[in-house]
Amino acid sequence: MNLRISLAAAAAALCLVAVGPVLAQTPDDALPAGPGRDVVVRVCTTCHDATQFAFARHTADEWDSEVTKMQGAGAEMTAEEQVAITAYLAKYLPKPALDAPSDAKPPPGR
Repeated sequence: MNLRISLAAAAAALCLVAVGPVLAQTPDDALPAGPGRDVVVRVCTTCHDATQFAFARHTADEWDSEVTKMQGAGAEMTAEEQVAITAYLAKYLPKPALDAPSDAKPPPGR
């Protein structure tokens, strides 16, 4: 019984140590550096924590739709800022291409 409690306590402590750096991230840490990041942080993090969208992946058209939707929901941005935000998100948080060529070769006999 004591061993089980000790193992549970050790596992809980390990989880806290592993999660600490993630919780300590600022919005700037969650987003890749690049042109437009400052606009994204200023406009988008007014309502959202950057970690809410920093791991999202969309096509340029999907990001444009999201930004337009947020503008309709009250996000305040100029037309130039909307272009900058969409360009940043499309460049740094793109949806991976599913049909990208692969270097993997099929197994022999297939």
